[in-house]
Amino acid sequence: MNKEFVTYELALALKELGFDEECLSYYFNKQLSFGSRTSYGEVVEAPLYQQAFRWFREKYNLFCEIQIDRTTEPKFCFDIFQYEHFGNYEKIEVKEWYLYRTQKEAELECLKKLIEIING
Repeated sequence: MNKEFVTYELALALKELGFDEECLSYYFNKQLSFGSRTSYGEVVEAPLYQQAFRWFREKYNLFCEIQIDRTTEPKFCFDIFQYEHFGNYEKIEVKEWYLYRTQKEAELECLKKLIEIING
């Protein structure tokens, strides 16, 4: 189940961007924890990957697409779009375009790129 939650580093970066939604889990002293939150030490909400992507959609109108390339063996990549008025989408140019071995790796890198876009 732990693999469903973003890493501590991503959770901390999301918190710094203003992520404040209630989550099923949290990081306590950099360790993923479940159950009652303690008041001792640093506590950072640990969102699910899908929760983090939804937050970027709702807060910043940033939409992501994880794609698969089946030319030789499955590889994954991502695109990022921003919603504009009247239902138009504008593709945000992602300068580094890589193929990742797993979908999870592509999702992780996509979230890092979203954070980088917001931080400017």
